[in-house]
Amino acid sequence: MPVRGKMRSVCSADRETARRAAFVLLACCLLFAGCHTGSNDSTPKETSATSTPVELKAQVDPAKAKIGEPVTFRITLEAAPGISVSIPDVGPRIQGLRIVDIGKEGPKKREGRIWSQRWYKLTADLAGSYVLPPVSVSYTDRAGKAHTTETKQIFLEVQSVLDQATDAKDIRDLKPLEKAKLEIPRRWIFLSAGGLLLLALLVGLFLYFRKKKQARQALRTPEEIAWDDLKALETTGLLEEERYREYVFGLSLIFRRYLEGKFHVPAAERTTEEILASLRNANHMDKALKEAARRFLEETDPIKYRGLEPRAEETEAWRGRLVSFMEHAAETEDVREAA
Repeated sequence: MPVRGKMRSVCSADRETARRAAFVLLACCLLFAGCHTGSNDSTPKETSATSTPVELKAQVDPAKAKIGEPVTFRITLEAAPGISVSIPDVGPRIQGLRIVDIGKEGPKKREGRIWSQRWYKLTADLAGSYVLPPVSVSYTDRAGKAHTTETKQIFLEVQSVLDQATDAKDIRDLKPLEKAKLEIPRRWIFLSAGGLLLLALLVGLFLYFRKKKQARQALRTPEEIAWDDLKALETTGLLEEERYREYVFGLSLIFRRYLEGKFHVPAAERTTEEILASLRNANHMDKALKEAARRFLEETDPIKYRGLEPRAEETEAWRGRLVSFMEHAAETEDVREAA
């Protein structure tokens, strides 16, 4: 019994010692946790107290792309309230890349600071390495001190769309060039030859009839030409429509052409004064013909150039004088040839 009691007292002492050790361990844990929490709370305060008034960031997404694949170049600005600063446009400074789209967001308030962003969507037409320019902004802090902050330049890698991991077994040598065999159907040859012959025949007929017509016109006398022109004028219907001024204009043109063909006096493209000057020196015209020509030209000029409207009887009289002039000229030539 004395031994058992002694053992009980020893066990009780051990339990008490273990209980105290556990209590001390728990207290140490709580103290350590409290110290750790306090240290975490102090960190944000130091960061917010020492943060810069303006933060500028630039990034490209993705940093590696293929030809034609769009990438986005973003510039983000965060500033403390009360500081005037904005993101500059760096589009003109982007070299070697095509700008397919531009956009911006903000400024707007976010977590107590003014946030804004500008972005550019870019594509490359050639594979290679590209450098996006650094971006810098200048501002004045609340104390009136000037500052400048700048991002670093960004490298962009553009790869070819061809698969670089192509198995060498898939690459085959090109076959030598072969001459293409051009086969033209025989019927095309016959049709082309026939078309050329037909064209040559048509050209030959055109030249033949034109030459024949020119030969016939060369054999026509000035009187024949004038009579044909007069018949053509009669068929225009100007007299029936009482368009006497236009009819007289036609008579004057026929008369001038007759003078030029009959007496070799340039008259079709000359004024009345120039024609009369040439007629004075014409030895193969008698005085009566010269006087008749002068009167016809001078009396029809007012109708042609002054807009006077002749009467029907005057129009018929001028036609008769034209016919009489041609008959008298033909008779004079016959007399001269007979002499």
